[in-house]
Amino acid sequence: MSTIPTQYSNSPRFRGRVLVIDDESHVLSIATMMLTSQGFDVVPSESGDQGVELLLNSMHTEQQINAVVLDLTMPGGLSGFDVLEQLLEISPYLPVIACSGYFQEDARELCQSIGFADVLQKPYTLEHLCDTVRLHLARDRQLA
Repeated sequence: MSTIPTQYSNSPRFRGRVLVIDDESHVLSIATMMLTSQGFDVVPSESGDQGVELLLNSMHTEQQINAVVLDLTMPGGLSGFDVLEQLLEISPYLPVIACSGYFQEDARELCQSIGFADVLQKPYTLEHLCDTVRLHLARDRQLA
């Protein structure tokens, strides 16, 4: 397992609980490691159904989920778009960040128009993942 570059290990740390939903276990592990290394509390989920259940279970606890990183392409279960719809029914202002390796040029605007807070292109870097999550946690805190 690789180590986190020094330039990022000293980045500002945020307290926040991030649900990461990805059906590819190696991508889920790497995203979890990246976010954890930067001070985030990560809740990993290998399916959309499980992710929705984890969010639901966290809603009335002190362990509420503050943001979601969601893979759009998950064969054999709910699509990322279906999961987004369910997540926002549970928590309408939850920042949900879409990620996929298959984005086209106009995907960011389309995703944001249907409720995603942002879009991450796979493969993403530690800096891009963490900066995107930080940005939306900060926006969420400003609105609170």
